[in-house]
Order: sequence, then structure tokens, then C-alpha cells
Amino acid sequence: MAEERSQNNATPPQPRRRRIIAALTGATGSILGIKILIAFRRLNIETHLIISKWAESTLKYETSYTATNVRALADHVYNNHDMAALIATGPYRVDGMIVVTCSMKTLAGINSDLCDTLIARAAEVMIKERRKPVLAAENVR
Repeated sequence: MAEERSQNNATPPQPRRRRIIAALTGATGSILGIKILIAFRRLNIETHLIISKWAESTLKYETSYTATNVRALADHVYNNHDMAALIATGPYRVDGMIVVTCSMKTLAGINSDLCDTLIARAAEVMIKERRKPVLAAENVR
């Protein structure tokens, strides 16, 4: 009887938080990526962050944020060369991906299926799974 009561009082399982992959490349406009991470945190969205080595350099020149500060805004952080990362596989469900700002090199790699980085591989998986990654391209003249 006591077991029955405890099962009746059990709280229903919570729905899974939305999962978004956020990627920062070396393109100018890195503050946009930071603002998006802050917005995702406020919306309680689970973030999976990939920062390229060039994004780390760009952060130094364009913002007062360090790579460590930016990583602290995300729930999960991945090395851009970790091709075995969970987010690089189709079975791991994510709700979306944004690359902000997306360098032309990264855009070309995604477009040509040249997946030599985790950013490009994760975008390719999104496309293969029929989900559209958002690529916020840098301002090109």
C-alpha cells in the first residue's frame, strides 16, 4: 500500500530541454555568438559549444571576453578537432545548430562536404538528418 501511494505521488518526468549546437568561427562579429549564448541561457536551452582556434583569437581583438568566459556560458564544450564527439553523430538528437559568425572557410567546408572540423561535421549531420543549420555568414564585400 505504501508503495502504491509513493507511485501515485511521483512527479511526471520533465520534458527534455531544447538542445542547440552553437559554433563560433574566426569570422569578425564574435560578439554575436556571445549574445546568442547569453540568450540561450536565459531561455534555458541546453547549449553545445564549439569554438575554433581562430574564434579564440578573434575574441581577443573584438571583445573583452576570454575563451574561458565564453565557454562558461555553455552547458557542454567541445574541441573543434574532436570528430568523435557525441554531437557529430546522427543518433544524438539536437534541435538546431547555429554558426555565428560563420567564416567563408567554414561555409565552403560545409557546402563541399569537407568535414575536417567538428563544426563542419556537426553541420553535415544536421543536414543529413534533415534539419537546417543556421549559418550567420560574416559581412563580405
